[in-house]
Amino acid sequence: VAAKWNSPGVVAGPVQCEGGTVEPDMWGRAYFADSCTSGNYSNTQYVAMKLLGKRLTYTTDLSKSGCGCNTAMYLVSMRQNTEASGCSDYYCDANSVCGPNCAEIDIQEANRFAWHSTLHTAYDGNGVSGGYGGWVHNNNQYDFGAEEYGPDGRCVNTKKPFQVSTAFPTGAGGKLRAMEVTLSQADSPCSVSITLGSYGADAGFEQLTKALEDGMTPVVSYWQSSDMLWLDGPGVGGGPCTVDDTPCDGA
Repeated sequence: VAAKWNSPGVVAGPVQCEGGTVEPDMWGRAYFADSCTSGNYSNTQYVAMKLLGKRLTYTTDLSKSGCGCNTAMYLVSMRQNTEASGCSDYYCDANSVCGPNCAEIDIQEANRFAWHSTLHTAYDGNGVSGGYGGWVHNNNQYDFGAEEYGPDGRCVNTKKPFQVSTAFPTGAGGKLRAMEVTLSQADSPCSVSITLGSYGADAGFEQLTKALEDGMTPVVSYWQSSDMLWLDGPGVGGGPCTVDDTPCDGA
């Protein structure tokens, strides 16, 4: 189900869905749903994917997504959100883009030069993050670099599609104990991985355990900004982009 509004009053871009592929144009955002009907949006139509103790795997292609672009795949608690929001489609996230806040798990915020995976409770816009590139706050870890990931990267060559596999293993009492993200590519000699194993003295994991138990909606989006250096700039994450032009080279 494609969003009509990217943010309140700002029209979203189109999204193409064909043969199991979801491809948003710039400013496009799409929600996984059990049904698609004409008329008003309904929170009851969205998928509530229960991933606690499970794994989600998909293929992504970032070959045309350059500095300043953000190609995202993430999970939010849209099925449980009962407020239609300023976007009129019940969209919610940790940064209140359309109004309502909810838990958000960013499996992928990336372009061909950088990658972030981030856990957010409902009102924590920064969250805890891992990957490569950028960053302006301290709740992050540096997991790999340009040698392993990027155009002609030794492990993940972002000129070609690659696989993303994300696990949500549980520990004592069935509580979430980590998010584990692995990026791999056919015929590559190695993979790269991110493990986020703590969040706010585990209080964050308690909230995300419930969100994953209740079921979260996968979202795919594509956007750009001249202020995307938090993702791909030098920073503490050592990204290669010194300027994020708009339109970005994938627009």
